[in-house]
Amino acid sequence: MQHMADELKDLETGLTFPLKYLGFVPILESLKKLTDSAERENLTRHCMYLVCNQLGLSGPNPEVSERLLAKLGSPSVENKFVDLNVALKAFTIIDGDGVRILEHHPIDVISFASPGREEALKGVLCFVSNVSTEMGRRCVVFMEEDKNIEFIMDTMSKIFHLKNQGRGYINVNTLPVARGLEREPWFHGEIDRTRAEALLHNEGDFLVRMSRNTARNFVLSGIANSVPKHFLLLDENDQKVRKQSQVFETIVQLIEHHRARNVPIISEGSELYLVRPILRDTPRL
Repeated sequence: MQHMADELKDLETGLTFPLKYLGFVPILESLKKLTDSAERENLTRHCMYLVCNQLGLSGPNPEVSERLLAKLGSPSVENKFVDLNVALKAFTIIDGDGVRILEHHPIDVISFASPGREEALKGVLCFVSNVSTEMGRRCVVFMEEDKNIEFIMDTMSKIFHLKNQGRGYINVNTLPVARGLEREPWFHGEIDRTRAEALLHNEGDFLVRMSRNTARNFVLSGIANSVPKHFLLLDENDQKVRKQSQVFETIVQLIEHHRARNVPIISEGSELYLVRPILRDTPRL
């Protein structure tokens, strides 16, 4: 308990990381329209490539999606050393001398964060923020040179889980849409994307987990056409479980409906059949 209290105190005052602020890319529409978390990550991946390519740090994105590029504006380059303070209330970019605040991003307007996951984007991370009408929605891109990127992303993930929850960690049992979820053996709680994919092997394998990148949301992870897929389960506009125009009272109801009828969950053009639940190792009481 003392460890948790100390951790919360650190997050309240904020942890500060020395980074290089590479630049940002305007995003022309809300990420809420991208219900597939893999699509969100692909969009931010495009942003990281655009900025890094502009600075000569990488080549162009080898897997260009014209559809996603149409959602992005032209990259703006900053290329300067800064301190990024990551706290419960805001992410704040401070000049390298620690004197002047360059940008202040309240946590309520930050919707997503992601690291670069391939060699060309090693050490790169970003978050998406919509601070004001003047600044617009943008993907802010940084480079971390001291191999602390995993710790930074873990800190951001904890803050997303605390978002809108005061000082307590998210209690799944208090969310109406998550009723009964803790009792389901296919619910794995807070595991990350990499761990989820390591558990999925065959067509139709699936599990549900808490999102580490999007606050107060859950992810359905599964295999479709031999490719890992990750679908956000809650509509961020109203926090309801909605798929293919159907609304379900709970996540459990959604899963049971599609399993019983052997119909796929469809998102962003992908069909995911729920055939074999991947069970967590230790049952929760």
